[in-house]
Amino acid sequence: MERLDVGDLVQWSELGPNGYKQEKKIGIISELYLEKRGSRNVALARINEIIKSKSNLSLLGREKEVLVVSLHVLSKVSENNELLSV
Repeated sequence: MERLDVGDLVQWSELGPNGYKQEKKIGIISELYLEKRGSRNVALARINEIIKSKSNLSLLGREKEVLVVSLHVLSKVSENNELLSV
């Protein structure tokens, strides 16, 4: 499995509104953490989902909690980006 970092662009699947068809989602990782569930530690990612909009090319949507094992990296954050200050 590829190493994940805050700022990575990732993709995952969720069940659609009908409960059958899977929808692909994309977003940016804002936090990576372990949470104890039962007797095990589970790796989770807090992700800002990117949603399509007619007025904008894309928007950051609501924040979601997704299992790390469900994520596929689309684009890695660059070390150079972490050094930039805004």
